[in-house]
Amino acid sequence: MLIPYLGEKTKLSTFITPHIPKGISTYVEPFGGMCGVFFSLNFIKFKDVKFIYNDFNSLNSNLFNQLKYNNDFIDQIKDIKVDKKFYSLTLKNLFNDKDEKQLAIDWLIVLTCSSMNKIGQDCWINDGEFEIFKLKFLAYKNLIDKIETIHNMDYKKIISMYDSETSFFYLDPPYKGKENYYINHNFNCDSHKELSDILKTVKGRFILSYWYFDGIEDLYSWCKIETKSTLMGTEYMIKNY
Repeated sequence: MLIPYLGEKTKLSTFITPHIPKGISTYVEPFGGMCGVFFSLNFIKFKDVKFIYNDFNSLNSNLFNQLKYNNDFIDQIKDIKVDKKFYSLTLKNLFNDKDEKQLAIDWLIVLTCSSMNKIGQDCWINDGEFEIFKLKFLAYKNLIDKIETIHNMDYKKIISMYDSETSFFYLDPPYKGKENYYINHNFNCDSHKELSDILKTVKGRFILSYWYFDGIEDLYSWCKIETKSTLMGTEYMIKNY
């Protein structure tokens, strides 16, 4: 895990990544978040694969753009020291107009210093993850650079844009009943049925992550489903192959 994020899948990577098929040309995350599964891949098995990141939340896509393309990013944050007062000021300034570099720094501070289920609220924990990020970043930079394209689009457009018989989609949408835990998104309670309908039509293969909710087996009766019990609930891995 490079950056903590609500629903981030690093701890479930050993459940998910062994099922990602070989022989794909394109790997796409329509709900990119902080890319826990992507960072957990064995890249030796995925040579010559294009990796595509997308997130409708422009704060996320902008942060990844800065991590990939701004070679001075780590130098710009290495001397920043965050305490509760600094964090609260950063949170207040987050949605004001500012340059993309500063916006990425502010969002990184909010993500690493907040309680994950209260993002956007004043929910300071400490600066531990922010300081850890400074140490981790260089180890992750070569993986970030493997991402060919970073998008800020609706998930439906991304699926349509990249769908092919050799494409693979890893989908980790807001879970049922947890949609309001996220900010800057357009995925609501009705979107779960919409997502299922879209996935029925794709040419490529996909893995979809969910927690259990009533009706999930009916919604994906046409797929293979595997489950894993966790402390948080029953994790569902749904795939069309």
